This record gives sequence, C-alpha cells and structure tokens, in this order.
Amino acid sequence: MIRKKYSLILACVTLAVIQLSLPAAAEDPKDILWYGNSFTLATCCGSSVSVPNTFRAIAASAGHPLPRMYNASVNGQSLQWHLTTPSQLDYITTQISAGENWEHVVLQDFSTGPTHIGNLPEHLSSTLALYQAVAAHSPQVVPVLYETWARGYGNAFYTGVSPSFPGGPTQMQQELRDGYDLSTANINTTVGSDIAKLAPAGDAWELANFPADFYGDGSYHASNQGTLLNALVLYGTIYDDPTTSDINLTTVLNGLKLTAQDGQYLTSLADAVLAVPEPSAMVLLGVGMLVLAGRRNRI
Repeated sequence: MIRKKYSLILACVTLAVIQLSLPAAAEDPKDILWYGNSFTLATCCGSSVSVPNTFRAIAASAGHPLPRMYNASVNGQSLQWHLTTPSQLDYITTQISAGENWEHVVLQDFSTGPTHIGNLPEHLSSTLALYQAVAAHSPQVVPVLYETWARGYGNAFYTGVSPSFPGGPTQMQQELRDGYDLSTANINTTVGSDIAKLAPAGDAWELANFPADFYGDGSYHASNQGTLLNALVLYGTIYDDPTTSDINLTTVLNGLKLTAQDGQYLTSLADAVLAVPEPSAMVLLGVGMLVLAGRRNRI
C-alpha cells in the first residue's frame, strides 16, 4: 500500500516536471478596436502621442506581442455619433483580418456625457448598443469602458455666479465615476455576465488631485503625463495586470519626454486604482432603478 502511494506521488511529480519543462504557448496579439474622441486621440490638444499608441508601447515594454489595433476615434464626437454613423460601424468588419475577431473594444464618451450637464440615458444606451454592434461580429469581445477625468481647478465649470459643478473637480469626477459604473453594470446586466470592464483613468487623476501638469491645454485635455496615466490604467485593465510599476518603461518615457520619476509616480497612481474592486451590487441596483424609471416614463 505504501509503495502504491509512493508510486502515485512520484508519477505526479514527474508529470509536473514534464509540464514545467515544456515551452509555453506563444501569446497571441490582442485585437483592439477604439471608439472615442480627443480624450483618446490626445494629440490635438496637448499630448504628443495618442492614448492607443502609448498603450501599445506599454504592452510591448511589458513583454506582450504588439496588439493589433484600429483607432476609430474622432475629435469632438460622442459614442452616439459613432453608433449612428455607418462609416464608423464599417470599421468593425473592415479593419480586422478575415476570420479574426476583436478581443476588446474600448468605449470613451463625451467628457460631460455621463454627468448632469450631459445625457446619462444616452451614455447608457450608446455604450450598450455600440458594444452590441461589435459583438455581432465578435461575440466574445470584451467592452472596456474608459472613464475620463474632470476639468482642472480654475475651469469655467467651477466658477461664476452659477457654476455647473459647485463642488469643483471632486463633484464632476464623482458624476463621471457614477456614470461609467452604471454603463459598465448596464452591459453586464443585459448580457447576464461580468463581461464589461471599467478602466478608471479619471479616478487616478482624482487620486493625484488633478494636478495642473496632467493637463496639456490648461484644464481640459491631457498632457503627456496625463496620456501616460490613462494608457497605464487601460493597459492594466485590458491585460489584467494590476501592477504596472514593475514594467521597464524607459522606451515609453523617452518617447514622451518624461523622466523616470514621472514614471514611478504615474505607475503608483495606476496601480492604486487598478487594485480597486469592480462596481458593487449597489451599482447594479442603480441600473435596475434607471431601467424601471425609463419603463414608467414610456408607459
């Protein structure tokens, strides 16, 4: 009996050693489609490199194959515009090789869309519908909701006799966070599984207290520092890597003309928000209440 047990243990150990000695399967490049505006393109308004291109450089620095991407973003446009513009939807089928499927679609809406001065119901419906349009071609595609950031201190949103956000950047970021939490949960509720991911880039800006040097045009769009922070959060979300601080970002930093100290600070912010759990059950309840309210209004 003892010999049989010993033989079984030896066989298990031998099998484990053989498995460890086998070469790891080559990682396939990710196929990623991007829909957004100047908060994704970035180069219009204060950054020298776009968020997708910075994201690609981070992925390469982390040892991943270069992702295959198409950036369908257009300055000044909402997700609803992308959804209702046939040429934008054509990219779902024309910008990927035959027989291949999109693995992720990044969705970034108007910078005020999810807030009280925007259109939260449209944000919820357009994020869901645009995801569904991509999923019709690529059923397993993972939607990534790219949460944007509040305007910087001193912006006109916070000043004057009747400011849009009397509570300043904190109030605006809370509304953005709530909106993107809701749109993420809305997709998951509709699909019936936790397929959607939230990339909380704006939360990382808030953690840093919206510093002026994160903005490239005063208090609105991102500088190279802001763009790198956004790309780090998106990288961590898409590659399921909550620790960006162990990536050698020398090449990325040089391309953005940033210092090693900048890299250390920005990765610490990204890692902090990437460690936060996904939206809670209370968010799912909030989505349900919005849907119920919409049904009552239609009745």
